[in-house]
Amino acid sequence: MTEFKRVHDLKDHRVLITGSARGLGRGIAEALGHWGATVVIADLADDAVSAAVDELRSAGVDATGMALDVTDEGSVAEAINRAWTKLGGLDLLVNNAGVLSVGDLASTDKGDWDRTLCVNATGSFLMCRAMVRRLQQERRPGSIVSLASIAGKRGDPGMSSYSASKFAVVGMTQALAREVGTDDILVNAVCPGVVRTDMIDKLVRESGEAADDWIAQQAIKRAQTPGDIAYAIGFLHLSRAMTGQALNVDGGTLFH
Repeated sequence: MTEFKRVHDLKDHRVLITGSARGLGRGIAEALGHWGATVVIADLADDAVSAAVDELRSAGVDATGMALDVTDEGSVAEAINRAWTKLGGLDLLVNNAGVLSVGDLASTDKGDWDRTLCVNATGSFLMCRAMVRRLQQERRPGSIVSLASIAGKRGDPGMSSYSASKFAVVGMTQALAREVGTDDILVNAVCPGVVRTDMIDKLVRESGEAADDWIAQQAIKRAQTPGDIAYAIGFLHLSRAMTGQALNVDGGTLFH
């Protein structure tokens, strides 16, 4: 388990994180939990969810888990309702679940394109819709932070389907923020650069490029960590005055 400084006070904040049984989502859950949040580990694989919950609890994190398929409307609705009932509400939704497809547009299979857009864009849409509906129904404030990417702000060769899905997340974030601002619901996105996860390993294998070369293009010459991303999520959630933003946490790759 990683040691996290107490940079945010998230005591009594209830957070559901999609795709959080492993990888970046797991690291985000760990950080938010160490800062006091009650975290819901939501992912496809029941065994991975159970293992993640057990590990987090052993480290002192208040964690619970549930199965979730972000591409299935029924699964999404059930997850939001179960989490709400079990915890007495949700304060923050983190849309982290995502997949990566690499390849030139001309050689991209339609099935790969559809899956990438379905998980990354449609999955975020379904989760946002379910969360907003419940917050509005209960007349409660809340936050949504979606994981986009610097690929959602700049298209690069071989990244057409992934970039399309992450540009969609950024656009949806901006539109939804305007729709629900008067309900005191904040909607933001975080755009990571290079976080050492299985997804980055896949990108390295399939692109033939080296992660160290990408890091060399950054102003800060290191990869980002799950703690870096979690810090930005906590900041956006607690700000109560920032919405519609897509915050770069990329070591200084893109400047805006």
